[in-house]
Amino acid sequence: MTAHAPTQTPLRELDPHPMPVHLVGSLPRPLCDDPVTAMAWVLGHRGDAELTALPSDRDPRWIIDWLTHHLSTVSSLEQVRGGESRGYDDMPYYRVRPGEKLCSEEVGLARVEQARAAFEALDRLGLTATGEPPRVQVGIPNALDLAAFAFGSLDAAREWLPTMQAAVLHEVTELVARWGDRVQLQLETPTVLVAYHLTPPEAWAALTRDLTTQVAEVLAVAPRTRWVLHLCYGDLEHVPVFTPTDLRPAVRFLNALADALAARHVPMPTVHLPVACGAGAPPTDPAFYDDLRHLRRGVEVIAGVVAEEHPEETREALRLTAEALGAPVAGVAAACGYGRRTEDGAAANLRLAAELAREWSVR
Repeated sequence: MTAHAPTQTPLRELDPHPMPVHLVGSLPRPLCDDPVTAMAWVLGHRGDAELTALPSDRDPRWIIDWLTHHLSTVSSLEQVRGGESRGYDDMPYYRVRPGEKLCSEEVGLARVEQARAAFEALDRLGLTATGEPPRVQVGIPNALDLAAFAFGSLDAAREWLPTMQAAVLHEVTELVARWGDRVQLQLETPTVLVAYHLTPPEAWAALTRDLTTQVAEVLAVAPRTRWVLHLCYGDLEHVPVFTPTDLRPAVRFLNALADALAARHVPMPTVHLPVACGAGAPPTDPAFYDDLRHLRRGVEVIAGVVAEEHPEETREALRLTAEALGAPVAGVAAACGYGRRTEDGAAANLRLAAELAREWSVR
């Protein structure tokens, strides 16, 4: 590994700003039960680290509660399979009743209510009265993910994807209309990388067109908003849907998305790129990162490398990410939210992320 060491210093010298820590969103219960408690915990554990935004996620199991409780009350849906959501093969899913139609108003994302509670928490913490208040990050589930979860598969999701897309676009429009640049929106989409994993490479061209068209439409509805695109391998019970062997699917998707957005004159979002997954160590084989050398210049990457039980592998993964990019990373983060960690594990991850940010920042 010593042959690569000289690369780190010039990369750091390219960036005069501190490296921020990015928090994907969720916290362990009971920290997440109250937004004041959640925000105070983050602020109390970040040390001197700069954050990309202050996350406002309330429930690490929101998708499970949405599937189990909310969708079960929608009259146009009937459950095809039940499940306790203890694993990826134990998730409930639905179908639209014959002769019925699912309306976007019934989807029930409640992100506006979540954001309102977060801004009220800022007031209660006194963060709006002194200086520049932090941005609040609001997680936006991608419509494709909602449709795939609700209907059980990507194939079954296609018919009702436009309905889910309309619900997401409405939430985004409302959030931006109410809070403008006080919010950072994080579009969350594990399904993108899972779709590549499930699709033979010879069919990736068509898959990429479909995926980028759908995601670009979401981003384009709020082109002046600060976005983070959160890719993911899944983290149910802190276990990924699959373990990646390289970053080729992510780079292919991101390059195509950059082209699609450029055609719409919409800025490319900052990308939270998962490198670690589950409770495992991030890869330290340089070959894993090679595809990043082909990522479009100008795409900002938050390195999702932080695994608190593997600090040395985390440091090496961050170095390899920056080296392959040929540019400083835009931030450092865990691969996913903290909701499926213990409180001690979450604190350890944030502490390690803050240490890395400090080590890689120019003082």
